[in-house]
Amino acid sequence: MNWKDFWNKQQAETNAYKQVGRVLNGQSIEAETLEKIAHKIAQQLHLQALDTLLDVCCGNGVLDALLLPKVSAIQGIDLSDALIQEANKLALPQLSFSVGNAVSFGLNQTFDKTLLYFSFQYIESLADAQKVIENLVLHTKKDSYILIGDIPNQLEFFTYYNTPSKWWQWIKQELKSANEMGRFWHPKELLRICENLGLKAEIQTQEPWQPYAHYRFDLLIYS
Repeated sequence: MNWKDFWNKQQAETNAYKQVGRVLNGQSIEAETLEKIAHKIAQQLHLQALDTLLDVCCGNGVLDALLLPKVSAIQGIDLSDALIQEANKLALPQLSFSVGNAVSFGLNQTFDKTLLYFSFQYIESLADAQKVIENLVLHTKKDSYILIGDIPNQLEFFTYYNTPSKWWQWIKQELKSANEMGRFWHPKELLRICENLGLKAEIQTQEPWQPYAHYRFDLLIYS
């Protein structure tokens, strides 16, 4: 799947939430829900007012706009130049964006905390998953936190694909090698990568109010 092309095409979507796939049952999630997600992320990462935050796979920056009051500055990175163009329209102080691939981007600085949210399913191989985590660690100050959130859970695959219509959708997309859901990850796969890299990590269950809690989980890494 060419994810850069996929997300560049999303720029045509006029709804900012739908533009970055924040939908449930075909409708964009409510602004109040995204605000609660931002608050939850702040708790998970132990965000503080003087922190600098790196957001990898930031999309159009809608989540960063909500996180900015909780930190001193945010740097967003995304594969899609079209979505970065949208993010730059926010024009908020201490909020900057640039184009980059999660696997290979390089910045000449480290950040107090790092976030990668709702995008790890687009990392489709174990090798690339390890490269991404290594890159996140490289850009995060020592003795700090990295949150990889909203990861589709392989153990809940049939919770998501639970109707004939969804199964047919999955089959058609697989035949075209264009499955828009990307990869469902087994929690133990990611814990094993972290262990191999000498990192402490824990799986965190999402709260029931979170839109995708029935089939997604979070991974908190201690860098």
